[in-house]
Amino acid sequence: MARKINVRDQRHPRTIVVGAGITEYWYLKHLKKLRHYTYVLQPSLFGDESMQTIQQRIQEAVSGGASVICVFDEDIRQWNDVERIRMNEIHSRYDHDNQVVIASSMPSIEYWFLLHYENTNRFFGTSNKVIQVLRKHIPNFDKKEVFLRQEKWVSSMIDCDKMTDALNRAKRLGHSGESYSDFWKVIDKLQIDR
Repeated sequence: MARKINVRDQRHPRTIVVGAGITEYWYLKHLKKLRHYTYVLQPSLFGDESMQTIQQRIQEAVSGGASVICVFDEDIRQWNDVERIRMNEIHSRYDHDNQVVIASSMPSIEYWFLLHYENTNRFFGTSNKVIQVLRKHIPNFDKKEVFLRQEKWVSSMIDCDKMTDALNRAKRLGHSGESYSDFWKVIDKLQIDR
């Protein structure tokens, strides 16, 4: 009897998501289910905030033939020179690489969430300051896993086409202000990959 051979569909190359933080992980986990996206998302690819580790994960995935989506917060560049240098290296190496999508946010991914509700790129400085404003729209928002594992906070952000609003706002605002998010690049890629 012949062995079964695992053949991957070459029309849809595998997309692996790597990043820092449990907020990003749970958001992407819920988004994958709610929007029927097909990326590979594993807890082991998240949690370590080190840019060195993130860069290694990108390199491993790319060398394995996968497309990569990389998600991280940029606020660390304000107080950690080593991480700022590593972050700059990631940007210079992968910002124009068709196999890699870098989706960083300043100060944090919570700014991307806020764009679902508000058109702003004012200075927040830290994720905590963004969260204070975000709680006007998602009253119980919390960065603890007990909250993040609940799907409802993500489904409420994509209801009534709020994600399209966030996407358009992020694109239009770009990096013109103190706060920005390139997460719109992820949504664009995932729409193409469907």
